[in-house]
Amino acid sequence: MILAALLSTCLLLVLSTAASMRADVLAQLRQETVDMFYHGYSNYMRHAFPEDELRPLSCGPLTRDRDNPARIGLNDALGNYSLTLIDSLSTLAILAGGPRDGSYTGPQALSDFQDAILQFVHLYGDGRRGPSATGSRATGFDLDSKVQLFETVIRGVGGLLSAHLFAIGELPIPGYQATSPPNFVSHDPLDPVSISWPNGFIYNGQLLRLALDLAQRLLPAFYTQTGIPYPRVNLRTGIPFYVNSPLHQLADRDFEPEKLGEITETCSAGAGSLTLEFTVLSRLTGDSRFEKAAKRAFWEVWRRRSDIGLIGNGIDAEKGLWIGPHAGIGAGMDSFFEYALKSHILLSGHELPARAAAARDAFV
Repeated sequence: MILAALLSTCLLLVLSTAASMRADVLAQLRQETVDMFYHGYSNYMRHAFPEDELRPLSCGPLTRDRDNPARIGLNDALGNYSLTLIDSLSTLAILAGGPRDGSYTGPQALSDFQDAILQFVHLYGDGRRGPSATGSRATGFDLDSKVQLFETVIRGVGGLLSAHLFAIGELPIPGYQATSPPNFVSHDPLDPVSISWPNGFIYNGQLLRLALDLAQRLLPAFYTQTGIPYPRVNLRTGIPFYVNSPLHQLADRDFEPEKLGEITETCSAGAGSLTLEFTVLSRLTGDSRFEKAAKRAFWEVWRRRSDIGLIGNGIDAEKGLWIGPHAGIGAGMDSFFEYALKSHILLSGHELPARAAAARDAFV
């Protein structure tokens, strides 16, 4: 009761503060936000694109450390597929639908959104089979990059899916007409639309197909006895570096002995926060593998909760055993609970599920 009262008080303070702001102050804060975004995005495109990130001081590109594969703090997220561009697409779409201002933000952001997708497809192909699948940089996500499953799902797959939904009008952008020609008919979920843009590009589901390509390259991480996914996967070769995986014996590559000591520890958030992106991907493509794998991973973590309903932090993907006695709602565990609630909302729309309520009560 005390916690609920405190949360209610904080919420009222936030709402009352926002409600008391004058329109000109809100407009100023909105413009500052737009300026901050474009400061980062424009400099990334100018100095770092098509690499993953921009170094904020030297303004050079930040890339994977290929000389030190064990530098997972850097390499986990940077897959060598223009990550910042993917991260920025949905923000551009949101800005495109914002209120009119003196800086022409909406039309410019819509143009930048469409141009960014054109450039991304030019680099990585259109996700089809055949010559058009090969871009100037890679064929889809056929990249020799070992990445963290969690980061790649929420940022890579999630970013592509969000941008796709904006591009086809499923997520509306005010003033943007996502219409196909009257005679266009398609029964292929991977080729859902044919929308012509002012830059000459025809959007026909390229980002959805690329999201599917990326997700298919992540599926080997789920090849465990427990159903809890390995924390990392190579986008080209899969997971043969995990010696206890059945895919190790099927690998064509030779692995040096010192490379076999792979980390099998993942965390509750990393294993259980994949349901939103993978479920949406399955529903859009008709391929149920992703939804099933993500849901199984979530439930395998959930059923290992303690007798008083607590979820741990680190867990071994192969043994299914907790690593360490720590529980909480901080890093390594936070998004497990976030995704539990959001997945319930996405999939059912009913009131707070009993399991989410039980987890909440255990911590309270």
